[in-house]
Amino acid sequence: MTEQGIPGVAVIGAGLAGVIAARDLAAAGRGVHIVEKSRGAGGRMATRRTRDGLAFDHGAQYVRAHGADFAAEIAAWAARGLAAPWGEGDRFVGVPAMNAPVKALASGMPLTVGTAVAAIEGVPGRWELALADGGRLGPFAAVLVTAPAPQAAALLAPVAPALAEAAATARYAPCLALMLAFAPEALAPPCVPAQRPDHASIAWIAEEATKPGRAAGAERRVVVHATPGWSRAHLEETPDAVARSLLAEAAPFLAARAAPLHAVAHRWRYALVEAPVGRACLWDAATGLGAAGDWCLGGRVEAAYDSGRALARAVLGEGGR
Repeated sequence: MTEQGIPGVAVIGAGLAGVIAARDLAAAGRGVHIVEKSRGAGGRMATRRTRDGLAFDHGAQYVRAHGADFAAEIAAWAARGLAAPWGEGDRFVGVPAMNAPVKALASGMPLTVGTAVAAIEGVPGRWELALADGGRLGPFAAVLVTAPAPQAAALLAPVAPALAEAAATARYAPCLALMLAFAPEALAPPCVPAQRPDHASIAWIAEEATKPGRAAGAERRVVVHATPGWSRAHLEETPDAVARSLLAEAAPFLAARAAPLHAVAHRWRYALVEAPVGRACLWDAATGLGAAGDWCLGGRVEAAYDSGRALARAVLGEGGR
């Protein structure tokens, strides 16, 4: 709480950048409230669960540390049983699902899910969040936006045009993902943890059961990611059309003996950062408004982590911009 009794910070977005910023602020004694439009925390460290009990890591496939700070974070996750090595020695995945580390970080903090923010309204020191369902949250002394850059820019434009202009410089490549489940006998063993085909359409294929902590289940689950070029060409097609086309492209690599039992496509419109802003975070101390995300620094999970930590430091007056 602030001295005036206003909750300290609203964080829009429960991906890694937002949750890490909220964690660091909470550790420093600041009140935080995270608002997420999806059903839970994770962002692109995402896991899709179906009504039939299937689970797919359909977003980021693994994390890898380049710097000491994120390496220490991953080690802490692993020590808690939330992450484990997979495939190549420096790749880690969440356990028992890719979103497990972010969900664990968010636990214990105020988190509103399934709620989209339509606008930031009010004045510095007394910001409110106007929600898409007509509700409101606030007031807050500060608001941090950790949504993808185009969405962050749209929210910030009416109240912080300079920050919005900076966020709008980020550029993304999309990714169309395909979640498949086959009868066990439909795919030939042995399992290959992951493939990166040199192919115009297919960027990545991975079998879920090869990851640590995953129950084998009655079906063999596979995630396919399309290349940026193929994804751009098919981005506005219906999910059913994408699923059919992407399955046909992936067929030579799957060598399936039967049709899949489950085939669902997902559109990641803002998947891979191609041109980052080039600043660790965006922060305006005069208004108490800021933004963070991988789009500030580059197309890696680690970039989201570093940006979220930088924004928390900026809010606390420790620099980081």
